[in-house]
Amino acid sequence: MRRVLAASALLLIATACGEHDVSRMIGARCDDSDECDERCLQPGNDYPGGFCTLVCDDDRDCPGDAVCVDEEGGVCLFTCERTTSCDFLGAGWTCVVRNGQPDGTVMVCRGA
Repeated sequence: MRRVLAASALLLIATACGEHDVSRMIGARCDDSDECDERCLQPGNDYPGGFCTLVCDDDRDCPGDAVCVDEEGGVCLFTCERTTSCDFLGAGWTCVVRNGQPDGTVMVCRGA
């Protein structure tokens, strides 16, 4: 029984460490930019519930768990590997390929 509990606790810790940090800087739900450190991407199909983000020119302008995407003039979005990687943002989010800023392609969480 102890082994099962220890293994479960270790799995929980590993999962928690792999999640993104949602904050007013990036990832928090919002209706307007007053609710964010910099900018709110308006609620709708592209950003379910709204999405606080930062304006960016390249990945260096984004937190470590996000990349700069060539949308909305350049914004930071969370990286992902598969749709379940975006579950922490709530319903309506999926993992998609988008153009990076200034070049290349990236996998990011975005509305379905």
